[in-house]
Amino acid sequence: LKVGDEICTTGFIMDTFCINRGTLLDAPSVVTLKNPELHSYHCLLDVKPCINSGYQVLGEKDPNTGEHCLGYRLEETDKVAAAGRAHGTTKRDPNFFSCRTCTGPDNNPIAGYRATVKGTIKALGDGSQSVSGQPLLTNIQMLDASVECATPAPQTVCLGSPGGTPSAGEKSPSADCSSEFCKTTLADGYTLSYKLNEPEGTVSMEATYDEEAWLGIAFSEDGLMGGSDGILGSPDTGIPQKYRLSQGFIEIMPPEEQTLTDASVVVNENGQTVMKFTKPLVEPNQIPIIPGDNNLLWANGGDSTDIGYHGQNRAPVIINLSSGAAATVRAPNMGAWLAHGICAFIAWGMLAPTAVNAAIYRSLFKGPLWFKLHRFFNASAYALTIIAFAIAVAFISKEGNPHWFSSHAKMGLSMFIIASVQVLWGAARPHLPGPDSGDEKTTIRKVWEIKHRLTGTVLLACGFWQMSAGIKLFAIKYSGVGSVEEQGVTIAYWIWIGVEVALLFIGGVYLKLLKKPVEDEGGNDAENAVDDKQKEDAV
Repeated sequence: LKVGDEICTTGFIMDTFCINRGTLLDAPSVVTLKNPELHSYHCLLDVKPCINSGYQVLGEKDPNTGEHCLGYRLEETDKVAAAGRAHGTTKRDPNFFSCRTCTGPDNNPIAGYRATVKGTIKALGDGSQSVSGQPLLTNIQMLDASVECATPAPQTVCLGSPGGTPSAGEKSPSADCSSEFCKTTLADGYTLSYKLNEPEGTVSMEATYDEEAWLGIAFSEDGLMGGSDGILGSPDTGIPQKYRLSQGFIEIMPPEEQTLTDASVVVNENGQTVMKFTKPLVEPNQIPIIPGDNNLLWANGGDSTDIGYHGQNRAPVIINLSSGAAATVRAPNMGAWLAHGICAFIAWGMLAPTAVNAAIYRSLFKGPLWFKLHRFFNASAYALTIIAFAIAVAFISKEGNPHWFSSHAKMGLSMFIIASVQVLWGAARPHLPGPDSGDEKTTIRKVWEIKHRLTGTVLLACGFWQMSAGIKLFAIKYSGVGSVEEQGVTIAYWIWIGVEVALLFIGGVYLKLLKKPVEDEGGNDAENAVDDKQKEDAV
């Protein structure tokens, strides 16, 4: 092999992260190079540590070890990810995590991505029997695995061969986290190294972040922030401290519980923030740390050294402090929050605008039909608002988070209160004078109409903003920021809202201003005026 050679090879696509850790991140009992067919598209294409580590096309299985040989590194990560997502599916399978970013049909595979790859050798590697020692392909083409290569590529390194390095997945002394530091990638540019000091009953940790910012590591019973014990530190103070955490709030522990030793937070010569500490495994009134799997949370300030809200720079992770195995954790209650969003969208993205349009386009209806439609759609929107509100209150409580902390929660509460008042105010509205009475509208009726229309407009505008914010929060909560799904939903949402706003604008400007309906002597729309008896029947 030499630089410039054209290569064509067919094999399983694997991320470097899972190769280096020896077992699959989403299936820790599966040895990576023995059973790559069990590697889910979710792990390969959704999980940031796997994506950011880069990809490789594996070689054939070595009959001496039963493991696939290392193949060729692939330079264009985006091309690999795009091809894999088009080939995968979002369908659910009880044996695998579902791929959130895949776009293929339901009959496509959910695990074991194979492809034929063509490319040009850009570099030969560093000569080691590892991923970094394999040739690097550039200008790659990702083809279906059914495409055959005219000239098969030369075989590359097979791990576990006589005199070589230990097979992937075999536990060597260097993988023992009680003798040396193990390392886990938490996010792009953020790593955590840890060592279990069993004789002393402590754990030593070192978090490294590529920017200058505050850092946080927390221990949790259930993977949620509420009730967890955190260690937060900023280079501004230089010393990390222990905190009790709840959703959106932190409380520093009293001095007698500040038991960290060898603790520091500094910015090194490379501009990285490094937080170090040693913590006892078991302490009174704190979450115990065990040699096996532990629920951890990580967070950072992005580019801020002031300890505060982390935004989307946080996630749960399970780490085995003995073996170094780690797995990302999806936030809970996804179905409930999806139901919350669907109810809110139907209420404020469909029913409420339709109710307003029924009133605006009233001249197209005969008699009280517009009013019946207006009342029905508003009542339906309010009913779904109650359901969405109840879901939010119930699951915020279930997750141990404080109510009304975020701007989205505060807006939701405000809208619920205002919508409730609007419904009650509508039921108690002053009636119009009869069409043949010759009476003018009463002052209170005129005030009611202004208030009713103004409040409805404000609620509708707030609803449009609230739903957009909800899409972003859902993407943040379930690690879908920047995903194909988030972008598609956002685009579709604003197209829909644009159509709704256009209908409202056309009706408001044309029918109300440019084509003002004829009024009877009482100041009522002659075409639509109904007497109080009809109105009361409608109600």
